[in-house]
Amino acid sequence: MFEKIKSGMLLFLIVSSIFLTYRLWFGQPSLEEESMPHYEEAFFTAPPVSSGIIQPAQIIFYDHDHTIHFYRRGSRGFDRLWSKGLNLIKEKVELKNAKSISKSDLEGLMTTFSSRLVYNFKPSIPLVFMTGTSVIDDLSFEGAVFLWDEELLYVIFIGEENLLLPLGRADDLQGGVSPVLDNPHQLLPPVIELALSRDEENKDGVEKEAGEEEEKEADDVGAAPVNGKDVIDGGDEQQLGWEIETRGEIYVPEGDIPAAEVRLREEEIDREQLVRAFFIDLSLARLIEERDGALYYTDGEKGLRIYPSGLVEFAFPWLERNSSNISYSLALQKGAESMSLYGGWPSGAYLEEVENRGRVYRLLWGTNHEGLAFKGEQTGCEMEINDQGVLFYRRNIYLVGEEISGKMPFRSYEEALYQALALDEQFFRENTPVLLALEPVYYIPSAGKVEKAIPAWSVHFQGMEKKYLHWVTLDPL
Repeated sequence: MFEKIKSGMLLFLIVSSIFLTYRLWFGQPSLEEESMPHYEEAFFTAPPVSSGIIQPAQIIFYDHDHTIHFYRRGSRGFDRLWSKGLNLIKEKVELKNAKSISKSDLEGLMTTFSSRLVYNFKPSIPLVFMTGTSVIDDLSFEGAVFLWDEELLYVIFIGEENLLLPLGRADDLQGGVSPVLDNPHQLLPPVIELALSRDEENKDGVEKEAGEEEEKEADDVGAAPVNGKDVIDGGDEQQLGWEIETRGEIYVPEGDIPAAEVRLREEEIDREQLVRAFFIDLSLARLIEERDGALYYTDGEKGLRIYPSGLVEFAFPWLERNSSNISYSLALQKGAESMSLYGGWPSGAYLEEVENRGRVYRLLWGTNHEGLAFKGEQTGCEMEINDQGVLFYRRNIYLVGEEISGKMPFRSYEEALYQALALDEQFFRENTPVLLALEPVYYIPSAGKVEKAIPAWSVHFQGMEKKYLHWVTLDPL
């Protein structure tokens, strides 16, 4: 009897093993048939089209009478000129007809055609973003130049390789250009001879916000030799002489630039939706309230910190593992989608900086208001992206409210240069001033609670940090 029981149990175990093995091998549906969980990405705003990710930093129109009309992102007339040229390229460019031209031939064409429209891209733009197709993978360029005479129209893509393409009739472009030619500028020469008298420095009765001690120090500086040159004796007036070299093309307006301080406020981002964008399963994220009022979410691998000021920081260093190379165009596309997913695509957003770190791209996005870019510490949206996703994300974007001061014109660029040189007189006594950049901007103070943006001249000399000078008083900000 006992032997029969053992035999029965053994038979049962054998049958069970066979059945369970069959179920393991053939009882479950294949992976292809299994329904995988689907997570829908809830974008705050729709991602921009590829041509909207990077716009020209500058659009320059050279008229037949040699008048230069200059437009920055966001300025009046910019969008119309950009859309007109972009539509022509998309409709009429056939890359199979592209002809490579040398730098010397390019310079010759520039002098042959009296009228031209120039798009300058800083940083460069992938060709596929404008044409929709590219004969060379990830081919990018720094500029696009339209040239035309009475009949024919051409476009030249400027980069490591210059490509010339025909676009048809000249009137296809001229009709969209003429109505917006109202922003005359001048191109600064390679060497600027700058001499300002005390009366010119304080013209228009503008009262500087400085005490008597500061004014005395300024007078003492004015009595010393500058840039290796003695003070120029102008009779009853004294003039300070500077010789400034310029690098690259720097354009300055011929007329006034009216501007006013504007009120700022933080973005109103739905916090719950933002957290869900970073953490699909909120049950795995732990919330920590920090002493400074910031909220920190983490699941052990990635972390999201939301500050009371509206600043958002996210880090996911684990994504650096097993990453591979990513193309420039794909990094830009992922960057634009990430900004739309993690807070939304801001009005006036533009790509300010790009840094290729091998398998990772660092992208810095900025915003502007009425053609003047917002500048300041930790302003804009910075991210690091590889083929796996977003490794780092920092967002600090402000919305523009009403003007909080009356509009007043910027002081002249000569006065701004003079002030910037005088602030570092000792350095420039021993070094030739080399001007790298000069532009009007909105400066956002970093100290205390941010409430407003101040118009300012941004001046950058070689060997020195950028200076931001108040648009009316020229005091350093």
